[in-house]
Amino acid sequence: MNRHVAPCAVLAVLLASCSSRAPDAPAMATRPDPDREAAVRAIRAIVDEADAALQVTPLRDPAVEGFLRQADEAEKQRRYDDAFAAIGRARKLAPDAPDLIQHEAEIEFLRGHYQQAEKLAWESFKKGPQVGVLCARNWQTSVEARKVFDDPVYRATAEANRDKCKVKRPVRL
Repeated sequence: MNRHVAPCAVLAVLLASCSSRAPDAPAMATRPDPDREAAVRAIRAIVDEADAALQVTPLRDPAVEGFLRQADEAEKQRRYDDAFAAIGRARKLAPDAPDLIQHEAEIEFLRGHYQQAEKLAWESFKKGPQVGVLCARNWQTSVEARKVFDDPVYRATAEANRDKCKVKRPVRL
């Protein structure tokens, strides 16, 4: 019995010396704040193309407008958690408003919560007009998230869907 223990011990030592430590799981890709801000500017820049797109704008409760001003002020000061809280208060008053959901998605992007931002943008798209500027912002959020996730295939799909949102205004005679 002892003559089998020695070879097993040697084998165990050899295996231990040959094995390598499993690589650490790759960390989720995160963009530094200036890059997050640039991504959100790109999402919102879709509005600059509004002359070539149909826009659908909702009627708003004045309290919602107040919370949006708070969120915008907090965002300007890079207090993204405070901006998120203000958007949350607005959403309590209008939980299904697709423009508020998209605004929340953009704040989540600024907070570095890319998956949640993309999920919210999809929710906004499903509840929204599915054409026009809001639609394009929804898909641009996915484009920016896919840049972070280094997913060129879905990014190209999101870009194509974004471009389908841009509906020409009807010609008036």
